[in-house]
Amino acid sequence: MNRIFRPRGFFTVPDGTDVSPFMNATDAMQQDVPWGALGDMSIAAGRIGARVMSWIHVHPVVTQVTYLVSGRLGIRMKEAKLPQPYDLELGAGMAVLTEPGTLFQLRNTNDEVAEVLYIVSPSYTFEMADGKAVYDDAVLIAKTWEELGAACGDAHAPRTPGYEARRTDALRRLAARKGRIPPA
Repeated sequence: MNRIFRPRGFFTVPDGTDVSPFMNATDAMQQDVPWGALGDMSIAAGRIGARVMSWIHVHPVVTQVTYLVSGRLGIRMKEAKLPQPYDLELGAGMAVLTEPGTLFQLRNTNDEVAEVLYIVSPSYTFEMADGKAVYDDAVLIAKTWEELGAACGDAHAPRTPGYEARRTDALRRLAARKGRIPPA
């Protein structure tokens, strides 16, 4: 494939951050990335604005590497097997791994934008219809950890019954929009 890819068309996703999924074969808007071209992964550029904190969210299926390109970024995470959340601080050139089922929040407490790359496997699935999100691999949980504790008590990620079936259905619809059949 004789092509250079770069971020374009950033948009705000439901967690409150800005994303440009510039290398995602399952994205129906990216006709220049053939279905299956990236194997079972995707790459997106992200921007977390100054003083912006994402919603606390969980990815039930995907593993995400968040690589900080510029700025500084805090990440609060809560793994199911650990009793308490913990904080990690990233500087440019550092990355963090978020496994499926881990609660996490991106926290830019600085006065400058933090620019990141999200490297995700399997490929991140996000579907829009009629201007609204119909499916998203991220499940929003709460805006703050205090709100999460009040709602969930011990702050474990909630179960997401039927999640895999909804993801499979979304992948089928996206593949049809690209004129492809998704892998089984």
